[in-house]
Amino acid sequence: MAVAHLYGFHPVQAEAPRAPRLSVEPDDFAAVAELAKSISGCSRAFIRLADPDSGQMRLSFFPPLPDVTELPKALLPDGQGVSRMAGPSLQEEMRAAGLPPLAFWGCFTLRSVEGRILGELGVMDEAQHDLPDTVMAQLAQLAEILSRGVGMAAGTVRVMARQTLGLMEDLGEIDGDAASPAVMGLLRYAAGRVPTSSEAMAMRIAGLAEVQGGLLLLTPTANGMLYNRGFRLADAPAVEVPEGEMPVVDAGTFEPVARLRIGEVHHDIARNDVTEQFAFRFTGTDDAWTVLEKGLQDGWPEMTAEVIAKTRNATFDYVRMHMIHKRDASTVPGEFVYDLYGLEWTVRGTPAHAEARGEDGVWRVFDAGHIAPDAPRDFSAQAAFAAIPDLAARIGSDVHEWSKRIAAGSEVTPIFG
Repeated sequence: MAVAHLYGFHPVQAEAPRAPRLSVEPDDFAAVAELAKSISGCSRAFIRLADPDSGQMRLSFFPPLPDVTELPKALLPDGQGVSRMAGPSLQEEMRAAGLPPLAFWGCFTLRSVEGRILGELGVMDEAQHDLPDTVMAQLAQLAEILSRGVGMAAGTVRVMARQTLGLMEDLGEIDGDAASPAVMGLLRYAAGRVPTSSEAMAMRIAGLAEVQGGLLLLTPTANGMLYNRGFRLADAPAVEVPEGEMPVVDAGTFEPVARLRIGEVHHDIARNDVTEQFAFRFTGTDDAWTVLEKGLQDGWPEMTAEVIAKTRNATFDYVRMHMIHKRDASTVPGEFVYDLYGLEWTVRGTPAHAEARGEDGVWRVFDAGHIAPDAPRDFSAQAAFAAIPDLAARIGSDVHEWSKRIAAGSEVTPIFG
């Protein structure tokens, strides 16, 4: 077997993997891989890129080897930068990784201008090759060119952000509602600029930013969104919030910051800047604020789910919507069987005198006097709580997730001024 040439290769140690999507993928540089094949005369090339923050690798072969997701350790270089392709263990590892039996392997490290390892460019073949120094020099130069291309990707993404921001600003002059302030503020961050006061407030309401010590900071959610699209803002500068954005209020005072619409029902959402708690009440009323346990750190779906739970009988509504009448069940006349994802109960009687039976076989009387005679589904849903005394606890997590799905269709609008 031939000696594999591996130049300057050093494995990248992963630190705190976050599994982000790279801003560039190996397939973006397919033309470079084809050129490497042409220069070397090898039948296949590969590009392997490392995310600088997580160490996660992306590997692509040209032509593709879809079943190969990582290179065998035996192909990695020793301390002298050379891997001798011999021995039974190598053949076993190559077969296990899905690689064909190779006779030649050449690998060139991709480095940034600062010397940081970006990945590798390589060529391989099942036939032996003895490439002259001039060809190896051309491949090394091609690896340098690819390194510059990968390094320029982050700058290209930021330029695109600025162009998109400029386009949205132009649209805003024609139609003031063309883009939400939260989106504009996040784009300014991505473009390396400072959000306006209204954009900063909208970002806070949307859970994209928070105020700490008078400074506007991106939340982990916002940082993650930008990170996954190629923006490296781990050290994003804090933005000083104008005084008008942080009024001094007494403890217990809530100031409206947003309007929440759930279906046709509207709620005002308020925040106490001292306790950092949120509260809600029906829009257009002077009712007392109902304090929420959830906050922006939990996300709007969780906050909305809590509003739903505190303004309606979500558990009853869930049972009523999801229960199934088992019409083919064998029962005595006047008894009706229902099922809720494996939880079964039987109901009989009328709202004036109602009974329900669960899996324990015990008939229990329950109060249904508030249910109209022409609402049999409400009557049967109420029976479930009598027949299964711990029903609310048993389906609590399902009800919460259902409330979050309802919350996903809600609408949050910032309130300014």
